Amino acid sequence: MAIDSTLIAAALLLASSLYAALAGGGVYLRFAAILCAALALAAATQVFTPGLSGAVALPVLPLAGVALSLSAIARFLRPLSPLPATLALVLALAAGCAALFGAGLLFALLPLLLGGLAATVAALNRAAVTALLAGVLLMASACAFAGAGLSMPGLLLLAVALAGFAVQARASKTGAPLVSLVP
Repeated sequence: MAIDSTLIAAALLLASSLYAALAGGGVYLRFAAILCAALALAAATQVFTPGLSGAVALPVLPLAGVALSLSAIARFLRPLSPLPATLALVLALAAGCAALFGAGLLFALLPLLLGGLAATVAALNRAAVTALLAGVLLMASACAFAGAGLSMPGLLLLAVALAGFAVQARASKTGAPLVSLVP
């Protein structure tokens, strides 16, 4: 079996997912990380089970996009109450299931694109540059998935966006060191 670029991108997405899950930036970030890990494992086994990666990607991508946007909103603005957050996740799951049952790829990628937009707007509120770039990369991954399917560009952009959200979550948890000029 030859190692192709999709397998390498899937390994990077898996590593990024494990980092985000272990970094511990909140429930929504961990949920998105585990979803992306499932996507990475499905993309890695694309050689052995060709239809599995597409079947996993359609419900996972909208849920991951909404979970990452909820994580950014909770970190930079104010955590949503449980009812709107649950409704957003249920609508994302419904969009993923609709895409899975043949309604079109747009239903799976639109929540990912809007999730990146919401994360970008939330990061603008606190001027968090890492989260801002992660939101832009999340939108770019939705465009890459629309253009190239489940291949290297979309997987790499999603991996970098997830790592950006995890790095921002870890950076916002730790305080800046105090420097004193007086002994």
